[in-house]
Amino acid sequence: MKNKDLFLIIILILIDQISKVLISYKLNYLEVKNIINNFFYLTYVKNTGSAFSILEGKRILLIILSIVFLIILIKYLTTSKNKERIYILLIISGLLGNLVDRILTGKVVDFLGFNIFGYKYPIFNIADSYVVIGVIILLIINIGSDVNDRIKSRRK
Repeated sequence: MKNKDLFLIIILILIDQISKVLISYKLNYLEVKNIINNFFYLTYVKNTGSAFSILEGKRILLIILSIVFLIILIKYLTTSKNKERIYILLIISGLLGNLVDRILTGKVVDFLGFNIFGYKYPIFNIADSYVVIGVIILLIINIGSDVNDRIKSRRK
């Protein structure tokens, strides 16, 4: 891993951790603050599980899974193409941001809430956003590469 990769990871983790600290100081637990009426709100919750509260209360298992995924991602980072690096670093930063919470407190602070067409999307945090954005873009890049490879092989 390059120094600039580590620097980016540290900056992204700091943004995530600072946002969580600010929310915990500015809002009471479970307090809701509407930002955009009927669409976007902030609320301070603590999640002992993973996404959608999966594996709730399974702190040790979630820590182990996070470490395993980090090892896999770091290995993948060493063999990745340049255009994929930033997205892998986003995923690593997100995993580490939530891992810090799980190790220190056993709970991940979530606070971003969206109400989309009447559906209240599960509350999440900035680290979760890093993971989702990184995974989606990596999927798009890899699917696009596969499609291009197939098109090129048919032309031959």
